[in-house]
Amino acid sequence: MTPTLLLISGWAHGPQAMQPMADALAANYAVQILTGAQVLNDYAIPSVDYIITGSMGGLLAMELLPESCKKLVLVSSSAKFCADEDYPCGTHEKILKRMINQLKRNPVPVLAEFYKNVHHPYRALRTAPCCSPNELVAGLEYLLTSDVRQKVPDIGIPVLLLHGTDDRIIPPSAAEWLHGHLPDSQLRIFENGGHALPSHHFTEVMDEISRFL
Repeated sequence: MTPTLLLISGWAHGPQAMQPMADALAANYAVQILTGAQVLNDYAIPSVDYIITGSMGGLLAMELLPESCKKLVLVSSSAKFCADEDYPCGTHEKILKRMINQLKRNPVPVLAEFYKNVHHPYRALRTAPCCSPNELVAGLEYLLTSDVRQKVPDIGIPVLLLHGTDDRIIPPSAAEWLHGHLPDSQLRIFENGGHALPSHHFTEVMDEISRFL
């Protein structure tokens, strides 16, 4: 039987963001794509053998990890999106609160600035609208409160962590924290890599994933 593999996109990204990875893996896996918004709305992840995800999708995967999952790949991920006194590896909550207020007024400039930061230090790619403003707000509200640090030591499957040195959304220290607290993990840091690693380091990312899986 062909092993099953699920790709989950991050905040403000639709299935097309994961399609190149899906195409590259389709020869060896039965691939399914879900958006982070879909997973958050259902608050469940289907039973699959492998999961590849990142950012908001990574938080959801760690929180809702199905028992069937044998290996997990986390790209540009964190156990807690917002920083606080005992976890400096994140974004200040005031940034998310400001984005929520701006999204309710006019999502266009908010998303343009977000995609610019996602693709830093490279030129931002043209990204198609992925979901409704309400779904975007729901995602940010989830990121404001999400914290899976207590679950991390109990993730008993191999995890591959891929992160960029120049990530403006989630600092590489978040991946290092995960690497230090997961029972079985591998960490690869990409020099000059940003948040959208698969968009700008596709061959290297897929090589790492293929070796791991």
